[in-house]
Parts: sequence; structure tokens; C-alpha cells
Amino acid sequence: MNFARPTDLWPVSETTQRVRDAQQALAAKEAALRNEQAFTRLLLDSSSEGFYAVDRNGATTLCNAAFLNLLGYGSADEVMGRRLHPNIPQAQADDTRDLALACPIQQAALTGQSAYAAGAVFYRKNGTSFPVDYRVEPIWRMGILEGAICTFRDTSERLLGEQIKQAREKAESDLREMHDQLRLAEAAGGIGTFLLDIRSGTVVASAEFCRLFGLPVSRTLPAGMVEPLLDKDTAGLASPDASRPQDGEALLNVEYRIKKADTGEIRWISRRAELVRDERNQPVWMRGVVQDVTERKLAEATLQESESRFRVLAQAVPNQVWSATPEGKLDWVNQKVFDYSGLDEEKLLGDDWAQLVHPADLPRVNAEWLHSLQHKTRYETEFRLRRHDGSYRWHLVRALPNVLEGAARWLGSNTDIQEQKAAQADLAQLNATLEERVEQRTRDRDRMWRLSTDLILAAGLDGIISSANPAWEQLLGWTEDELIGRPLAHLVHDDDRLDTAAEIQKLRLGRSPERFENRYRHKDGSYRTIAWIAVPDSERIHAVGRDISIERESAQALKETEERLRQSQKMEAIGQLTGGIAHDFNNLLQGISGSIEVVRGRLASGRTEDIDHFMDSATHSTRRAAALIHRLLAFARRQSLESKAVDINRLVGSMEELMRRTLGEHIELVVAADEGLWLARSDDNQLESAVLNLAVNARDAMPRGGTLTIRTANATLEPGYTRLHEGLQPGRYAVISVSDTGTGMTPDVLARVFEPFFTTKPIGQGTGLGLSMIYGFAKQSGGHVRIHSQIGQGTEVSLYVPCHSDAAAVQASSEAPPAGRLQGEGETLLVVEDDPAVRMIVLDELNELGYTTLEAMDGPTALPILQSSQKIDLLISDVGLPGLNGRQIAEIGRQHRPGLPVLFMTGYAQSAAARSEFLAPGMEMISKPFSMDEMAAKIRDMLSSNAPAGAVPAPGNT
Repeated sequence: MNFARPTDLWPVSETTQRVRDAQQALAAKEAALRNEQAFTRLLLDSSSEGFYAVDRNGATTLCNAAFLNLLGYGSADEVMGRRLHPNIPQAQADDTRDLALACPIQQAALTGQSAYAAGAVFYRKNGTSFPVDYRVEPIWRMGILEGAICTFRDTSERLLGEQIKQAREKAESDLREMHDQLRLAEAAGGIGTFLLDIRSGTVVASAEFCRLFGLPVSRTLPAGMVEPLLDKDTAGLASPDASRPQDGEALLNVEYRIKKADTGEIRWISRRAELVRDERNQPVWMRGVVQDVTERKLAEATLQESESRFRVLAQAVPNQVWSATPEGKLDWVNQKVFDYSGLDEEKLLGDDWAQLVHPADLPRVNAEWLHSLQHKTRYETEFRLRRHDGSYRWHLVRALPNVLEGAARWLGSNTDIQEQKAAQADLAQLNATLEERVEQRTRDRDRMWRLSTDLILAAGLDGIISSANPAWEQLLGWTEDELIGRPLAHLVHDDDRLDTAAEIQKLRLGRSPERFENRYRHKDGSYRTIAWIAVPDSERIHAVGRDISIERESAQALKETEERLRQSQKMEAIGQLTGGIAHDFNNLLQGISGSIEVVRGRLASGRTEDIDHFMDSATHSTRRAAALIHRLLAFARRQSLESKAVDINRLVGSMEELMRRTLGEHIELVVAADEGLWLARSDDNQLESAVLNLAVNARDAMPRGGTLTIRTANATLEPGYTRLHEGLQPGRYAVISVSDTGTGMTPDVLARVFEPFFTTKPIGQGTGLGLSMIYGFAKQSGGHVRIHSQIGQGTEVSLYVPCHSDAAAVQASSEAPPAGRLQGEGETLLVVEDDPAVRMIVLDELNELGYTTLEAMDGPTALPILQSSQKIDLLISDVGLPGLNGRQIAEIGRQHRPGLPVLFMTGYAQSAAARSEFLAPGMEMISKPFSMDEMAAKIRDMLSSNAPAGAVPAPGNT
């Protein structure tokens, strides 16, 4: 045997070792792979999701334990290598299985497209189904599609949870809706629910329960909050013991009164409840409902009271009253029936009433009563009823049905008409002689028709006379034949025909007019005044007229006598006024003329000492004369007023210091001003004078001292008050009142206090024009004066001044315009004055001031100057001129000289009583007598504030 050399065997050995190493490595890899497969199997089997894989032919190549458990297979051997497609996927709508080509799992194995299905259905081995969600992913190996793997999850529990959740949500929604409906039902029906824990005394209450008892709304509350609300009279029905029964014997259905906790109102509560018992039959809960039944209780009480009143009334009425069943049987009668019949209930009620009816009347009565019962109609008839003494008397029997639920109960009465029946018999006897009596009354009427001295007629509704009594011939000379067929208006005076036709129209419409008068023509052509009273019927007008001509003549004579008396009184007042004026003016003229004579005498003798004293005396008398004229104009309401906005509080404040000095130390002055006082519309100077005059009068009424109060306030006069005072308009007024604590006035003095020259002061201390001047000023200003006085308590005079609507006017009126220079600068002034003395003085003064003057004595003299080309810067004219007055001259002048300034001088002018109405822009007014300085200042102001406008326009510019 040949043995190889070691060197020859080395390659074989090396190869053998490599094979052995490779085998070992392979064995190690196989072991690792088995371990990895075992681990993978463990992971797959531990998952709660099912896995199974298929090849491209649909054969199963892999599955886990969850797959086997979910599909009901015992081991993998039952599914590996099998096509499970027809058995696992969900059914179609027609309950057929998916075709392989339509199955997402098969499509993923064939096309390599992933798929996901939610809410799918897999079928178990036993054919039952269960819901799944699954995902399919393709299996790629070395870039080759080998199949697909499906991962799925049993969603039964999730679906069951969702179903349970949906069911719970629906149940909760249904419960909420039921609670809402219950709450609405409780609120609508006023029903509250409660559950009382008997052992703990805790009440589980609804909101309506709390509201019924007036308690704050709370889910639970102690029974101790409810029990004090129970009325003591009915507390026994729902007392704490009854409310919390321990032995199970409680009043469950009761009605009791409570006093609501929130309002204290007494209400009736109805409780309906039941007890819930434990296994020992002991009450554990009381549950029930409560409802407010106050209205029902009141209705029941009202019904009981009504029934009680009915029974009392039925017993009190003098008639017999009864009630009957639907079958017509008596079931109740009042005491009058028992007294009349002498029977008791046993012999009267039911059908026994028929024994009282007169046998001759009974058949008719039964038939009529049966008819009313059948038709449920009113029953009314007359028949005779037997009295307890056996006599029969006639009764009027009436009954009415009261139908309730188809059944009629009857309520009736029997009225004794025995005397009425006797009267009817007497009337029948009387009617037998009626014709004779009618004939007698007709004769009496005809006698009155012929003997009446008043006019009586009958006429158709068209006014045609159909009959007339003989008095027409006696009073107006017309016979009946001459009147019949003639219209009433034919004899009426022409001036009265329209009024007469209107009265006839009222009669046609069926209205009876009041007495009216017209004049009827006598046959001799004269007229008589007739007063008529007329009434209509359906066909005619009946009228009675009386001749009142003599009465009218007497009334006219009385009216003329009264007019003459008023004229006499007026003349007496004028005489008194003239005498007072003459007395005062003679004194004033004596002062003026005496002073002038003394001055003239001294100047003639060359003496000039003390001349100023006498000139001052004459000036003082002149001013007193002007004041007297001012008062007379105020009394006559003819003074010139410059109405503007006046702040009365400011006016009184400016006068306060002056009045304190004037009144003296023994008079206490109190000023009470209303801060919200309205603005007044008045002449501030005249108003100030009126207030000062009232203050002086008040001072004189308190010779021993006292308190003088000036008070301002607002007042609104209503139409009901202003109608009582002529010329006074309703509206807003500012009121200034002056009151004193002096002697007061008697009613006689108070009645004459506004008369001119009437005064209670000693001679020489008063003219009697003060209050009359204030009265005239108030009326001329559109205001009112009210005076109130009592002896020993003082006097109060209130002056009502109309309100002004322009608040800004006060500031403007309180600021005096700046005074210009008094000296003229050669301006041309035209003076129109009919009094030569006044004209001379004015012209002389104007010339002294440096003005160029033109003069005219009246309108005809002034017009040529105004219409000329002469330059005129200012027109000065008296108002009261003969012929054309000053205002007319100014208007004509302004037609030729637009914007010409005009200064009016006035002593008395009715048209100039109110400056605001009399004056146009660019016009001013100065009252006579005036001082020359006052006039010079007024002229200077007007010339300074007006641009040159008095020149005549050049030809062609007009």
C-alpha cells in the first residue's frame, strides 16, 4: 500500500477543514435563523392583531395565533397553503362574497398596491361574522412581488362601545327632553313635585314646588322650612307628623292653606302623594305632587256663597220660588209655598204639586209644562192655585231651564196676580164706557182750542198749515180759512225766515227745539213778536205761540234805561276825573305863572337876585305837571311804552338801596327773588315807577313800622282764569308782589282802590292816581294786577307781566348806548310842529347847538320840503298833527328819502301807545315835556348811529 507523503496530503486536509468550518458556520446561521424565526413567531403570536399572508395565487403562507383565535381555527395546519378568500372577506349587498378580482387583499398580492378597509366584515370558520378594520401591504423580495400580508383588528368591542355611547347619549338627551317637558308641564300647570326622606326630614323639590311655597329655588331643603308656612287652621291636615309618618298612617291626599314665605300671601295647596316602603313595610319615602288650587277654592267658596245667597234671596222674596228636576218633579220650594199651600214636603214635592192646580186649569197646565220639558223652552202661563183655606187665587207662573250637559233643571216662581186679574176685569168694564169718555175729552179739547188766547197750529212736515185756532184772528187778524194751506214762512218777517226754516228742519228730523222767537205779519201790515214751543210727530208739527211784543218793548225800554244809567255813571266819573285834573293843574299852573311873573317883575326893575329860585320852582311845577299827565295816560292806557326784555330780579336789585333810604328805618325791607324767574316784556322805566309807587303806598300803610316784602315768582295763567278778565291772555307771566303788614283795607275801599282820584290819604298827601296808573300800565302792557287785603293783616299787590321769549335782549337793553357829542356840526334838521311856542323853542335851541333848521307847521307845509332836493339829515315831527299825523308824514318822506332818520315828539297819541308797534327802524320817540338837554342827546345819538340817508337820490337813481 502506498501512503501519501505528508506534503501531498496537506491540500486535502486543508479542504476538509474548510468544509468542516463551513458546515459549522452554516449550522450556526441556521440556528440563528431558527431563533430569529422563533422570536418573530413569538412576536406575531403575542400581537392582539391578526396577521396572515398569501402568495400571488391566494394561498396562505403565514398566520399568527390571533388570526387562528379570531377566525376559530385550531392550528396553522388548517390554513397554511389553502385559499381562504371565499371564506374570510365581507359579503356584498346581495349577501354574496367578494370575487377574487374585487377583493383588496387579492388585488394587493397581484398588483402590489396597498389597501385599507374600515368597517369590513370577516367570517369565522363556523360561518359567523365579526367587524374588522384591516390593512394590506404587498410583500416584495429581491424586487419580486411574492404576495401580500393582511393585518386586521376585531372592532366588535369598539363598535359595541360606540353603540353604548350613542345609546347613552340618546338616553341622556331623551331624559333631558323629558325633564324639560316635565318642567314646562309643572310651570304650565302650576304643579310641583317632591320626594320627602321621612327619616332625615329632607325634601328633594322641584323649582315649581319652591315657587308655590315662596321659597328660594333649591334642589334639596329641610322639611322644617316648609312646616312653618302651614296655616294653623289647616296644619292638622299636613302637620309635621302627617308629613313625616313613622307608622305609615298619613293623610296623603289633602288640601291645606299656606302663607307664602316671600310675599306672605295666603294660598290653598292640594297635595297628592304615595308612600315608598322598605322590606319591613315601613315608610321610607313620601313622593308626590303639589298644586296651587286657590282659584278653585275661591270659585267653590263663591259658588257656595252664591247658593247661600240664592237660598236667602229665594226665602226673602214675596213670591213663591221652586225648582224642578228634568222630569218636571218639584225637588225644592221656599217657605212661601209651604205657607200658601199649608202642605209639608212629603205632600208637596214630586208630582203632588198638581193637586194645588184648579181642576179646570189642570189639563192646559199639564200640556204646556210637558211641552216646555220636551223642548227645554221658557215656561210661562197663568192658572189658579188652591190656598190652604181652600180658596183659589190666580198666579203668573214662570220657569226657565238651566241646561248642563244636556239635562235641564228648572227654576221657577209663582206670582199672585189676583188683584191684577180683578183690575183687568174692571178695565174691561171701563173700556165699555171708553167711547163716551173719549167724546167728552174731545169736546173739552175743542173748547180749549177755541178759548185759548195763545196761537195754536198744526202743520205738515213741509211747513204747510193744516189747522189754526181762533186766536190767530184775534191776535193777527187772519181767519182759519185764510191760513190753511199756506206755508208758515209766508207770514214770517223777511229777516227771520232763515232762522225759522232752520227750526222747522230740526222738527223734521224729530228734534224738539227749545223756545224760539220770530216776527209774524198782522193782517194790517204790522208785525208781532211770537215765542213758539213746537213738537213733531210722525206726520205733523204741533206748535203753540204766545205774543211777547209787549214784553220785548218793556225789555228794550229797560235796556235803554240801563244804558242811560251807565252813561250817567260814566259822566259822573268823567266829572270826578275832570275836577281832580282841574284842581291839580290849577295848583301847578299857579306855581308856573307865579314864578314867571315874579321873574318878569324883577327883571323889569333890574333885580336879578333869587331869580334861579323862582325858575327852579317853575321847573319843578312843570315836572309835576308832566308826572300828572303821565299818570293820566297810564290810567287811560294811552302812555307811550317802550316794551323790551326786562330782568325783574335785576331791576328790583338796582332799586333796593333807593327803597331802603326812601322807606325809612322803621320799615324792614325783605326781597325774596326767584332765581329761575322768567324774563318779562315791559317798559322798564314804567315798571320801576310802578314798583316804587307800590312800595311807597305800602310804607304809608304802616305808620308804626312793619315789614315790606317784595317777592318775584313765575305763574302760568290758564284759560279758565283769563276768561274772567277782559283782555287777559293765557300763558306765562313773571310776577312781582309787594306786600305789607299794615292796616289793610275794608271791602268797600278794596272795591274802589283802582278808581281815579280815590284815596284814603289826607288832603295834600296823594292825588289818587297811583294805583289807577299802575292798573292802566299793567293792562296796556298786556298784564294783570291782583290785590288782596284784610283789615289788620296787611295788603299784597301782585303785578303780572307777560314773559319775553328773547333771553339775549336783556343784555342789550341793560347796556346804554354811548353818549355822543351834543353840539351839532351843521346838519340840516326839519322840524314839524303845529304849536308855535313849542316850535319856536325847539328851533331856537337847535340853532344854538349849531344845527341848520327848516320848519313846517303841519303836514301840507312839510311835504314840499321833503319832496324837494333840499338836504335833510333828520326829521323831527310832532305825532298829533292836524290832518296828516307825524307817522304818515314820515312814511311819505321816506318814499323820497329812503332811510331818513325820524324823531317823534309826543304829548298824547293813541297810535303811539306802544313804541315797538309804532316805530320802524331808524325812528325814535321823545315824550313831552322834555328838557332841551334830553332832546339834544337824542338827536346827537341818532345822527351818530345813522349813516347819511336823508339826501334825495339823483335823477335816474330812483
